[in-house]
Amino acid sequence: MSNQHQPWSKKLPENYQNILKTIDGFFQNTMQQLNDNPLFLAPIPTNVFETNDSFIIEAELPGVSKKQIGLDIYRQTVRIQVTQDERSEYIDDESGITERVGHTQIRQRVIPVPFVIHEQEVKATYKNGLLRIIIPNKRKQISIE
Repeated sequence: MSNQHQPWSKKLPENYQNILKTIDGFFQNTMQQLNDNPLFLAPIPTNVFETNDSFIIEAELPGVSKKQIGLDIYRQTVRIQVTQDERSEYIDDESGITERVGHTQIRQRVIPVPFVIHEQEVKATYKNGLLRIIIPNKRKQISIE
């Protein structure tokens, strides 16, 4: 193969090529870590509203199975957590080397509620990608004279 058709980086001495590979690897790894960081994940879209007798939280979770959803109650907050595991396997036929790659991604949303929640009274359903949490409204309205 002639030198004219090689990329410019291959024309450099080997030490320089190694430096370029290291720099390239640094940026690729940094971008991967940024993508996996929970700060950069899309938030869980929610809709919160009240009726006379219920406080209702709806969370849109398309493509998520019920097993991936965690729901926690802490006094006056509801935490919705979605855990997504991704596993891949790459097999190099020439070398016979198998590489398994996996990562877990966790997204969560915490919703404050304006009264103390009694978890045994909370009802949650999940259907067609919509998580619906119904909490009995225990607020007492105080009339002002």
